[in-house]
Amino acid sequence: MDNELDLRQVFLILRKKLWLLILLTFLLGGLSFFASEYFIPPKYSTTASLYVYNETSRTDGITSTDLATSQKLVQTYIVILSSNSVLDKVSEQLGGVYTADQIRKMLSASPIDDTEAFRITITCKNPKDAKEIANTIADVAPTEIIRVVKAGSVEVIDYATLPTEQSSPNVARNTVIGALIGLILAIAVAIITAMFDTVIRSEEDLTAAFSIPVIGIIPNMDDSDS
Repeated sequence: MDNELDLRQVFLILRKKLWLLILLTFLLGGLSFFASEYFIPPKYSTTASLYVYNETSRTDGITSTDLATSQKLVQTYIVILSSNSVLDKVSEQLGGVYTADQIRKMLSASPIDDTEAFRITITCKNPKDAKEIANTIADVAPTEIIRVVKAGSVEVIDYATLPTEQSSPNVARNTVIGALIGLILAIAVAIITAMFDTVIRSEEDLTAAFSIPVIGIIPNMDDSDS
């Protein structure tokens, strides 16, 4: 029996299995919503931004060379920012509530649009702790970075603010993704089941399978008809 399916056959299969598509779509979408809403702890993110520049540019003005050098320094400063020497001091100022390793897992840092500025972001289960950690890093980082590099300077542009909305999990996005996975799974199950179904149920199935004419059909009669 030919297992190839054209678009019309696929459409007919999906129409017959519409109940399966609806069931799995709502089932996985609902499970994703339930897990995101009630089982995944919410996390909050807040960001502080800092600016890097060369001290030599203070007297003669900032040149394009100074800016290029500062942009290169940003990547170096980000590496130093995640070091134990910096994060140990941050942990100490926070009263040892979080260790350097714990802070490092909460921390992410990146340049701002290829400029000489960069941002540090803290993601934490407690929004107040996220703000405090980010601002403590912003206070500690300039001195510690310059101590290591012994050149240039770092200044705080903006301190972190208290996050009011959770950054993760994204309940709506997770629900949609779960529903799409359910729909795709249902479509795959319906098509694969149809492709491996070799049962002849009608004259059309017989003709499509063997490409031979049908001489006659035995009708299906119940007891009352007979």
